[in-house]
Amino acid sequence: MIDDTNKQSWCVNAEHAMSGDNTGETKICCMTRFMNRRLSIGRETIQENFNQPDFVEVREALAKGERHDVCKLCWEEEDAGRMSKRLRDNEKYVNMIEQGGKPFKGLAKFELNLGNQCNLKCRTCGPHSSSTWLKERFDRQEKDNYTDFKGYAKEMRKFSKWYESDSPFWDDFDNNLENINQLDFYGGEPFMSEKMWGTLRKAVELDYAKNIELHYATNCTKWPDDVEILKEFRHLNLNFSIDGVHDGFNYMRYPGDWGEAEVTLNKAREFAKTHPDIHMSWIITLSTINIHNLPEIIAEYEEKYSDFGIFLNLVHSPKYYNINILPDGIKEGVIEKIESIPKDSFVWTNYLPGVIQYIKNGTPNIGLWKQAMREIKWQDTYREQSFKDVYPEYHQLIQDVSK
Repeated sequence: MIDDTNKQSWCVNAEHAMSGDNTGETKICCMTRFMNRRLSIGRETIQENFNQPDFVEVREALAKGERHDVCKLCWEEEDAGRMSKRLRDNEKYVNMIEQGGKPFKGLAKFELNLGNQCNLKCRTCGPHSSSTWLKERFDRQEKDNYTDFKGYAKEMRKFSKWYESDSPFWDDFDNNLENINQLDFYGGEPFMSEKMWGTLRKAVELDYAKNIELHYATNCTKWPDDVEILKEFRHLNLNFSIDGVHDGFNYMRYPGDWGEAEVTLNKAREFAKTHPDIHMSWIITLSTINIHNLPEIIAEYEEKYSDFGIFLNLVHSPKYYNINILPDGIKEGVIEKIESIPKDSFVWTNYLPGVIQYIKNGTPNIGLWKQAMREIKWQDTYREQSFKDVYPEYHQLIQDVSK
């Protein structure tokens, strides 16, 4: 447990959580990197994955006050003054214990990326997390490596097969529900997973649902028909991925439509009135593409959606979309734009100083920046979109710095 000797390193996720990737391979949480011996929830049992030696090594290091390298992304955010996932989840866990909750035992938090079934192909994503990305990636990079698209699609099934209906994972998952306190579902688009809904029904049937907190990261274009079952769970956290508003949403989350996203958000509002314990948030993922447009996103949020929570997420991969690689001239212009957000804003007080410091702490990387620009240009051509039209001020900044 956390104490004065290890509070700078101890992590509830290292002790009690596990994350299943789209491939079924496991790591400690969504922020950690994969380790040497890569087990899979599709091949080995859930408990074999959770108790693998590499995970034990990390737990022991963090418990002794050591910063293990597998947790590098959290250390980088903390060093910039941001509340990392480790800090946020530790704070929540400690508060729960102080309020009389029972300490976790074994695997209590399970993060699952439920394959790559998705209806969008977001700019900072790829075929590993979105089936809609497959054809675009094939046309650009893979057509010379496969006889045809069908062969490529078959190979890419590795990003979904452990979550398909006949996977042995699902029975194993149902058998581990009894001690689970929190389930985090990602995608793909998690609301499109039929087997996930079956597991929820099983949890209700076995009377486990009342002890389980559900978290969803949804792309804001799907509202489930089975939504009423979510009321059976102890707490529901709905995180809506909003990387832009209006044309910015359509650009970042192609072929999503901002009008349809607003319909989903309003449905969530109405559902929240009937749910005993629900929290809804905008999750704004900041990348080298949309960072300059953050003030416009915040303005829309504060005008129409301040009844939702908000969190500023960061792209760590692909590296060329990480905002800490911005060239100096772009970096200065981006920080100046972010600082235009009113200082009395909740977002400013709670998030923006950490974001700005994270940018400042980064090392400019011209090679990665140019790669980002190439990706943007290629996707614009393929999708018949225009970075210049959607982000004219940012485009002008880039042009001015490049002269």
